[in-house]
Amino acid sequence: MSQITVGQSDGNRTFYKHYAWVIVIIIAGMQIVGTSIRMSFGAFVDPLEEQFGWSQGNISTTYAICSIVTAVVSPWAGNLGDRYGAKKAMLAGVGLFFVGMLATAFVKEYWHFWVTYGVVLGVAQAIFLVPLIPAAMIWFRRHLGLAMGLIMASWGLGPALATPLVAFMVEEIGWQNSFIYIGVISTLLMLIMIFVFRNRPADKSLVAYGTLEGDPPLSEKAPPLELLNEFKGHMKRTAAYWNLSSIHFLGCVGHAVILIWIIPMATDSGMTLVRASMIFTLMSGVSILTRLTTPVLCERYGVRSVMTIFYVLQGAPVIFLFWGDVQMAFYLFAVTFGIGYGGETGGFPILNRKYFGHAPMGGAHGFQMLGAGIGMALGGWVGGPVYDIFGNYNWALVVSIVASIGGAVSIVLLENPAKLLIPDWQKSEEDFNRMSASNSAD
Repeated sequence: MSQITVGQSDGNRTFYKHYAWVIVIIIAGMQIVGTSIRMSFGAFVDPLEEQFGWSQGNISTTYAICSIVTAVVSPWAGNLGDRYGAKKAMLAGVGLFFVGMLATAFVKEYWHFWVTYGVVLGVAQAIFLVPLIPAAMIWFRRHLGLAMGLIMASWGLGPALATPLVAFMVEEIGWQNSFIYIGVISTLLMLIMIFVFRNRPADKSLVAYGTLEGDPPLSEKAPPLELLNEFKGHMKRTAAYWNLSSIHFLGCVGHAVILIWIIPMATDSGMTLVRASMIFTLMSGVSILTRLTTPVLCERYGVRSVMTIFYVLQGAPVIFLFWGDVQMAFYLFAVTFGIGYGGETGGFPILNRKYFGHAPMGGAHGFQMLGAGIGMALGGWVGGPVYDIFGNYNWALVVSIVASIGGAVSIVLLENPAKLLIPDWQKSEEDFNRMSASNSAD
């Protein structure tokens, strides 16, 4: 069989033609399109405050509800992807996303906003986003770092492109029409991507990217439910299963304060909404470079060391914002923070592969997203009441710094990723299938 047909590597090439790269492009596209409205939430704070007279605390509560709902639903969404495939989960999530976006455009009371944006969009984003990273991992036997780097880069590219566009739309056509247009266009784009998505290499008569002659085969179908539940138990009995979720929590608290409140901070200093959104774009644009390179650096130089450095680099630059009355401080912050923020998350898929091997990762990834979502909720919420009480964001900035540095300390304390923490999934699946075949024969 040829390399291109079956997707096997000669061991000397990192990149070659394979449908796995189409999957990477689809997942990156889903991330860019599907998260644009959440990552640009800061652009809606001032317009909502002006039209309805809502406090920033009430507005930020909506973002917190969305993040908490996404967090709570994430473990279930991950299990849904493991059991039924990411494609079905994505389709259901996009349908709910469309409903939530249109409903949000017609809210009149802030509790309406809590329900449509907070609950409906929170559930939708969990269902169509959580299965994506585990789905990508299925397609890669080796060179996972390169694939994850490209996907993580999309997390920086999306906000960099979307935030100034959303801010422009809000100023030109209003926040309500912005929700309608973004909802319709985003839904159509995601449906097109789902149409060409495939759950696993066998669906295209391929093997996983980077497969070598002599590698034991990976499963060509959905995992047996009994074995899937057994391995969930193995994962839950490791400290890493719980610690990785807490590290996600700390990292997300650290950057959610910034993602939601950097635009209001900048407008508070005298910038226009569009100019303030460009601070966000600069920060996100810088993050693309480290998002792209971090997974590869983790594979090459040690995942714990690289992640620790980037967590520190996410926390330390926040100090610049204590001089937010000097607008140049925002630009210095955007560049330096973007470096750490971009590298903060890229090591998690590598740690998951090293700790848990080729076991289905939807449930474990979903639990990690539970920690991330609660962190996003806390970080995204805290700036509102802090501003309402003190008239500035200083204590929210302190929370951001402490959380990021705390995450760095937690990474240092993780187990050595040099060996699997659970039984080998491939061997266990082979034994399970052999036993099932034997029982059927009897």
